[in-house]
Amino acid sequence: TAPPGLGQGRGRRRRPPPPQSPLEKVAAQAELSLPQFAGRWFLVSVASSCSYLAEHSHRLEATAVTVTVLDEQNLAISTFRKLDGMCWEIRQRYLPAQTHGRFLLKGRGYGSKVDVVVGETDHSSYAILYYQKGRRISVKLYGRTSCVSDTIADKFEQRVRAVGLSEDVTYYFPTYG
Repeated sequence: TAPPGLGQGRGRRRRPPPPQSPLEKVAAQAELSLPQFAGRWFLVSVASSCSYLAEHSHRLEATAVTVTVLDEQNLAISTFRKLDGMCWEIRQRYLPAQTHGRFLLKGRGYGSKVDVVVGETDHSSYAILYYQKGRRISVKLYGRTSCVSDTIADKFEQRVRAVGLSEDVTYYFPTYG
């Protein structure tokens, strides 16, 4: 135990609580069914302040994603996309976080973890996922087909604005390729 009065006197400053992470404000899909979520998705749109994306947005290619449920909790994500005329497959594993609908994507090296939240999905036509690395957040819209309805696109744009991103950093992917 500390001596009496240590750290309790006036004039002693308390450290302010850390600012709330943007992702902490995002609710995960309540009725998320991983077996229904599994399957093929198309990346329809991304909202991100990533400078690389801004500089290379003219080179976006149609991107397909296959979600497989492992061990009833882990997700295996296989992304297929074309880069410089060649098809590439990127494999990732989303590990379950403490709350249902939240996942952790571990990268190589310090500070390379990405927090992932399945924010909204109807399992059959669209899914909105949030990604946060450090203090940066991005939002992705996936569809079971490469096109989604205007209603879903509007919903996505509302979610993008709700986390402080704008139309200027929202990119739609081509439906061909």
